[in-house]
Amino acid sequence: MLNFLGIGSAFNTVLGNTSAFIKNKSSLFLIDCGSTVFNRIQKLDLLADIRSLYITITHTHPDHIGSLGELILYSHYYLNHKPKIFFPNSSLLASILTNMGVDSEFYELISKPSTQIFDENLNTVDLTFIQSSHVKKIPSYSIILKYGVQIIYYSGDSYQIPISIIEGLEKEYIDILYQDTCGLDYEDNPHLSLNKLAECIKPQLRSKIYCMHVDQQFDKSKAISLGFNVSELVEGL
Repeated sequence: MLNFLGIGSAFNTVLGNTSAFIKNKSSLFLIDCGSTVFNRIQKLDLLADIRSLYITITHTHPDHIGSLGELILYSHYYLNHKPKIFFPNSSLLASILTNMGVDSEFYELISKPSTQIFDENLNTVDLTFIQSSHVKKIPSYSIILKYGVQIIYYSGDSYQIPISIIEGLEKEYIDILYQDTCGLDYEDNPHLSLNKLAECIKPQLRSKIYCMHVDQQFDKSKAISLGFNVSELVEGL
């Protein structure tokens, strides 16, 4: 299971920009670092003892990288540490960070579509990026995460779930699915509505689904009544 610093959509800042993490001792694995995320990391004092920081980015919208520059700069000046950042389109992210004033020497950018993290505290984390269905102007990715005995699908921002992923749920290859889910339901929506989620996921599989990136129109009670879970913020937020 992942821990969440935020479960909200870009404009649902009360719930924070969606970001998840795994922390064990002095190692931290983070998914996305939107505009509200660094503040919440500070509030929880998550970086106090960190010696190894891994950051995975799903895409470059502000609610997913808005405070990434701050986190890198803090890591450099306060932690004396160079974080490893995982994102398939290295030139795009490097250009954005350069224009933020973040020196490329302050971080290591890894752009492989599949990679393994070997860490003394986290042990092995397997990451696989797959192209997601979100918007046309920028690349966006979902993640298959293998950690411990679990295989997790993390949608990032996506208006549909690939058939192969649904089949993975049915065949019990995938244990948990975290899905971008919204209340708004309209044509060309870049996010997956709760109504459409219910259409594509059989009732017997819904206990494996955790809604995230929820908007102000998202009905938590309805989602739960349909058999889905809703991701919760970590204690202290």
